Amino acid sequence: MKLKLLIILLFSVFCVSGYSQGDPMAKIKRTKEDKAKDEQKLNEKGKSEYAKAQADHKKLSNATFDVAANEIMNGDLKQLLGLPAGEKPDTKLSDDQDKENKKNQNDIKEKIKKDSKNDKADVDFSASGEPPVGAAWTDASYYYPAYYTPVKNQGGCGSCWAFAACATFEHTYAKFWGTKLDLSEQDVVACGRTCANVDCGSCGGGWSDRAFDFIKCKGVASEQAYPYNISQSNTCYSKPKFKSAYTWGRLLVGGTWPSKEWVKYYITLYGSVVTYMKAGLSTFYGYGGGVYNGFPSSNPYDIDHAVTIVGWWDAGNAWIIKNSWGTGWGPYGGYAYVNYNACNIGKWIYWVYPNY
Repeated sequence: MKLKLLIILLFSVFCVSGYSQGDPMAKIKRTKEDKAKDEQKLNEKGKSEYAKAQADHKKLSNATFDVAANEIMNGDLKQLLGLPAGEKPDTKLSDDQDKENKKNQNDIKEKIKKDSKNDKADVDFSASGEPPVGAAWTDASYYYPAYYTPVKNQGGCGSCWAFAACATFEHTYAKFWGTKLDLSEQDVVACGRTCANVDCGSCGGGWSDRAFDFIKCKGVASEQAYPYNISQSNTCYSKPKFKSAYTWGRLLVGGTWPSKEWVKYYITLYGSVVTYMKAGLSTFYGYGGGVYNGFPSSNPYDIDHAVTIVGWWDAGNAWIIKNSWGTGWGPYGGYAYVNYNACNIGKWIYWVYPNY
């Protein structure tokens, strides 16, 4: 009996450490055959980048993820990063927006209860302590593909900030009203300016919070009206606006970085959130499955990429992120698991509340 119990215990531990037990994205995981085909598509540069990822992976003593080949390795990897080098997020912009949200807190609270069809939905822009109890943030995992729009590919343009902002808006809209939108990242990249007329960014990098401000004050076109075209990223063409935001904000708790419990709570409110993270790593470019932990969190300002957090998986101690490097990146069609304490993820958190 004791031997049987020990075997069951060891099997359970193996499943958790191997991230096979209760994997929310198991159904969309690509096969080994798919990975082999990806390796065959590598050019000489891609082969070199893949070899570097493999070598760097071997140096890690506690890696809980694999590396694999993918086609992004064939191009300029630095172009996939989209936060301006040497700059810090615009905290004045988010602080001013927070003040506005506090003034309108009661109206926002009542509106979100109506639009989200959740009588228990609560927002507190002076949040401290723990989130409200009884919400879905206490669940062991959160993964709702019904809210998610297709993974896109930013290509050779540092526009992750625009893609993360648009994806987050689309997911929240789908959660509230059941309709999946397709917003124009091109409009955000080429025309995006904040309410104060500050440039949101370009292919050289930008900020998702500024993108939200642009969408709030000026609206955003649809993808159909203004398709993505990197070659025209520096030229703004006036297109009809499709949707706009009621408000947006940065998640702060007690004036400092939010706990993962608060991040989870906001994901359950809005469907997903934007986060900044460190992604310029050979092993992250070559993410091949498992829970990425190749860069321990330390400095919240050591960030270079914007992604959307769509959920979490407590058994893997991980966030579920949506990237903008195409469906061929990683084994989950452009999604990935990132450890709660890796890549400085989950510190800079932004949410958006769309207008209908």
